[in-house]
Amino acid sequence: MIHLNRVTDEPFTFGSRQQLLTDVTLDIPVGRYALLSPTPELHRQVVDVLCGLRPPRQGFVRHGGSISWAIGRQGFVRGKANGLSMIQLVCERYEIDADAAAELVADLISEPQSLTQPMEHWPLYVRQEFSFALALAPAFDIYVIEGSMPFEPCRFTRLWLALFEERLVGRTLVFSSYRQNQLADYCYRGLIYERSALRIEEDLDRCISQFPPRRSRAESGGAGEEAFGGGLDDVGF
Repeated sequence: MIHLNRVTDEPFTFGSRQQLLTDVTLDIPVGRYALLSPTPELHRQVVDVLCGLRPPRQGFVRHGGSISWAIGRQGFVRGKANGLSMIQLVCERYEIDADAAAELVADLISEPQSLTQPMEHWPLYVRQEFSFALALAPAFDIYVIEGSMPFEPCRFTRLWLALFEERLVGRTLVFSSYRQNQLADYCYRGLIYERSALRIEEDLDRCISQFPPRRSRAESGGAGEEAFGGGLDDVGF
């Protein structure tokens, strides 16, 4: 569960300060939610608050269990460190076994030998596979995905989606995406962001019809990183 208590937030984004949330109190029970709104360009800021990546100006957000970073967000998988070092960093943050996590990632990705090489030398698809595979190492109670899930017809996509479905049983998903088919496949309810407020709607089909998913300005600008989602970015270390 995610509990928002009188949350007000006014982040600085797109060159000006936005009234993102105004005195929002909401309980989000265990379930699968599609984040939908008339302003998808503000979804990133909403996700930041939901994940606890940035505290709101007023109020607080409480999580009923562990919550993921914004899986699929671009950035993060780059630099001189190698994949094993990044796995170690995440494992220390979430207090999980690094050897088991490295074995999981190596089993999933197409080129496990790349884990010993600097991430800056990896081709795009290796960075993308690595970021999604690493997100399955911790057993989160709440998964938050931003952008899209893997969708290319390949071995990695099949394995990742199968394992992700197992992880989702009895857990919560908040999914912000411009891919309508993925929202319809993985979500049951709408989490509607509108007029600086959040609400839950039961009829997902009606929500998608009312708020058709589309690329935000940020996603449109980063299309080169988006074969199936992107990287990890703000993991909250």
